[in-house]
Order: sequence, then structure tokens, then C-alpha cells
Amino acid sequence: MRTEGGPNLAKTVEFLVLAKVSEMVKKSLSFLAAALLAAAIGAPQAGCVSTYARVITAVEARDAHVRDDLDSIVDSVHCVRTVAEYRLDGAPEGAPTERRVGHGTAFAYAYHDGYTYLVTNAHVVDDPDQITDVELVPGPGGLAIVINTYTKFSERTALVADANDSNEADDIVVEEVAKDAELDIAIVRTPQRLSVSGSYVADRSITPHVGEEVYVVGYPRGRFSAVTRGIVSHPDYFDPEDNEHLDVIDITSTFGNSGSPYFVRRGDQLYWAGIMGQIMTYRNTPVTLFTLGTPIRTFADLLDRTEPAVEASDAGADGCEDD
Repeated sequence: MRTEGGPNLAKTVEFLVLAKVSEMVKKSLSFLAAALLAAAIGAPQAGCVSTYARVITAVEARDAHVRDDLDSIVDSVHCVRTVAEYRLDGAPEGAPTERRVGHGTAFAYAYHDGYTYLVTNAHVVDDPDQITDVELVPGPGGLAIVINTYTKFSERTALVADANDSNEADDIVVEEVAKDAELDIAIVRTPQRLSVSGSYVADRSITPHVGEEVYVVGYPRGRFSAVTRGIVSHPDYFDPEDNEHLDVIDITSTFGNSGSPYFVRRGDQLYWAGIMGQIMTYRNTPVTLFTLGTPIRTFADLLDRTEPAVEASDAGADGCEDD
């Protein structure tokens, strides 16, 4: 006996089965997609909670370790002030003098034989021997241009609380040990025991890589200690104008940060990579475009200097110190 609609019923059943299978496949794919998305944005899924929690805990522990290291490094970074006095050439004794005051940053990196050693920029602790200014004075034929030359007769470099510190009694005076004017790096020391952080790796041959996370610790404008974070934009850039190798860093910094140490982060470790030397600004503005750092490998030999160089005037005729 033939049943009406038999073939149509079979087709209907087949269609419903295929539809159910398709629905199950879609649900499986949706669940898989949701799980992948959750993993990407950080929302845990059932069955993955323990793994997710371990990853988050590990990341938080690494970040906390870096923060603790930065806290320790901040204690080793100081605001440095240099005051230079100048007298107009030919002026009588007691005539008015010119004073130059500058601020920067110095980093205490070692304690040796009763001295704490710090590294900074040479231009922070060493003002020029002479400065000039131009003056217009009235004369018989109108205004005349007079160039005044001032010669430095005293200079004092000390660690201070900040640029607003006016109490000289608690200043920590430092003396220069070594200097490389071309690299713009200077080593100074003080007999006072200062904090020397051990919370970083001092690999003097380190070469930063593009995109690595980097931190600068210093005194912007001499106002307060500050930590800023950025990335390495161009490591080991050769500047043909100054004939030196520099690390180009995309990070917030300004005047007063000269002499600041910068550190590359690798995992939960900070590596001392160099000393900030100058900033590249947008044209005709004070806004920082890039920070230029001097790599530690270029001045590593200076870090081992422990005694001030003998000035020519302090040496005998044969170049040796007087007995």
C-alpha cells in the first residue's frame, strides 16, 4: 500500500536532521569564538579559571617587582645644582658680578673607599670658563655695540632637595672625578654615604631593542623626582654632527632631566642602559619630541674612575704631583 506523501516526509525528516546538526555546529563555533575572545580580552571561561588566575597573578607579581625596583632607584637619584660666579674682564675688585644657576640630575651608582660616586651630564656640573653679552651704548655717532666678556672665578656643585631649596646648610657638595666633554658625561663624588640601589642589572654592554619598554628617573625642571615610561624608538643612532652614538627614546622628559639614568625593562628586571643627555623638541616649541640618551657602554670606563684628575697647575714641572 502506498502512503500519500511518503517521499516528501522523508525529505522533511532529512532537512530537520541537517538543520539540527547545523545548529549544533554553529553553537560549538560560537562557544569556541567566545572562548578565544574572552582569552584575548581577559574574561575567564569555565574550565579555564585556574590557568587564567595563574597568568594574572604572575603578571601582577612582575609589575609589582618592577615598581619596587623603581622605588629603590628613586632613592639613588638626586637634584644637582651648579652655581658659577663671573666677573667682567677689567672690572675692579668689588664690582658687580654675574651668577649662573643651573639644575640637573645625578645618579648614585657606587660606594667605594668612603665616597659615593654619581654620574651626570658634564654640562650640568661644568659651566663655561667665559661668557659674553652684547650691549648697546650711546656714542658720538649713535649707538655702539660693546661685547662684554666675563670670566668665571668660582663654581660650586651640590646635591639639593629641589630647585626651590634655598638652605645651603644641608647641601651635599660634590667634587668632579672624571669628565668626557664629547660624550657630555661627568663623574662626581661626595664623602657622604648615599643610597646606592641594587635593584637593577648593570650590564655595561647592553644594547636596547626597538620597542622595548624604558623608564627615565630624574628631576624635571628640578621640581621633584619623577619616573616616566616610554619605548625605545631607535637604539644606537649615530649622530654625525656630534660624532657619537645615542639611544633615541620616545618618552616624556624636559630640562632638568639632564643626567637622568634610563632603564630598559625585560620581564621583571630593569637594566641600566644609559644617561639622558638632551631632548629633541618640536620646531620652535619647548615640547619634547624625543629624548636622546648616551648608552652606558660608551662611558663604562669612566664609571671605574675613583680619583680626581690632577690639574696641570697642581703638578710639578715633570708632570708628577709635588711630594
